[in-house]
Amino acid sequence: MSLTQKETSAIEEYLHSSRIAPDETIVETKIASGGCISKAIIVTTSSGKELFVKYAHSSNNKEKQSNGDMFFSEMEGLKALRQTNTFRVPEPLGTDQVSDDGTVIVTEKITLNPLKDQRRFGTCLAKMHLVKGPSKFGLDIDNFIGSTPQFNTWSDDWVQFLHVRLKFQFDLAQFTGNLKTASLELLDRLPEFFEGVEITPSLLHGDLWIGNCAEDGHGVPVIFDPAVYWGHSEAELSIMRLFGGFENNLFDAYHELIPKAPGFQKRGYIYELYHIVNHYNIFGFTYLAQCKQLLKQILD
Repeated sequence: MSLTQKETSAIEEYLHSSRIAPDETIVETKIASGGCISKAIIVTTSSGKELFVKYAHSSNNKEKQSNGDMFFSEMEGLKALRQTNTFRVPEPLGTDQVSDDGTVIVTEKITLNPLKDQRRFGTCLAKMHLVKGPSKFGLDIDNFIGSTPQFNTWSDDWVQFLHVRLKFQFDLAQFTGNLKTASLELLDRLPEFFEGVEITPSLLHGDLWIGNCAEDGHGVPVIFDPAVYWGHSEAELSIMRLFGGFENNLFDAYHELIPKAPGFQKRGYIYELYHIVNHYNIFGFTYLAQCKQLLKQILD
């Protein structure tokens, strides 16, 4: 899934106009990965500088707007994570439409290695969640969880914020029968799972599965591809457990700084449900049984 000459030229022109690499030419491009939304490319310029670039092709104006919004929110998310000084986070260098049908985001290129020191990662994550921020839940901008819009309207009430999040996913899913009944019951009963729990807003990566974290060449934990917002720290742990790849010593290190609160497991199922329903909305029927199972575990 290589770049076309047109795409390469568009990226080079953007590197000039944005002053990221004003007097340099692209001498090599290497596809790092390719998904349904964008191509991930390592670009080498004539000075030897390496940059990480995502390029998204748009076939219509709606896609163009969506890709632009997605990359802008990713850039702002990276900035927010970097401000915590807890993980290494790629420096965002710019994002823009680069041709009639192409949009890019350019970041610092970091050499990424598989995560080995998971205990260190858990400590970094807890420290990030303990960074003091606003007294409300949300974010100044909306973003995306996968390709699904994620709305971050500020709220004083975490349960209300979560209610809006879940209802949006349920409405997209258009559940019927017993599954619809169960999802409505959960929304009605949501406050009971948070009774007596004090929740302070934490900055969350928002999409922290094993594919969005690594170590750099010095063993420093790295996180990227965020869907950030200020929320309940437990919500971060749910997606980590859900999709696997993280070791128990990571969570042990985390809970040394942020202990589990009563009701932790049930709330974890609720947070997992958000991601599984989102996967159902994106990928389809494969995730339906998991939606049913999680709702049963929560409501029983």
